[in-house]
Amino acid sequence: MTQDEIKLTREQLEKMNRLHRRELRQIKNMSEAQFQAFRRNFSFGQLADITREEAHALLTSMLALNLQLLSDLGPNSGTTYQNHIDS
Repeated sequence: MTQDEIKLTREQLEKMNRLHRRELRQIKNMSEAQFQAFRRNFSFGQLADITREEAHALLTSMLALNLQLLSDLGPNSGTTYQNHIDS
């Protein structure tokens, strides 16, 4: 594995899937003011000036990518997903 290679396990992808689904449910029931007060508690909390709507779109996109990666792994729980980052 090179320095620019990322290796993800099915377990890691499933854990993030659960986290992002939970966060989507939470922000769905928040007002924009509530979201701004608590946004640093979310996985994307370090993004400056993100709105509730943008966070919803980001989480939806992250979930779609996560599901695609899980699908690419196939049914074998012992496999990992490898991705090379372009530098």
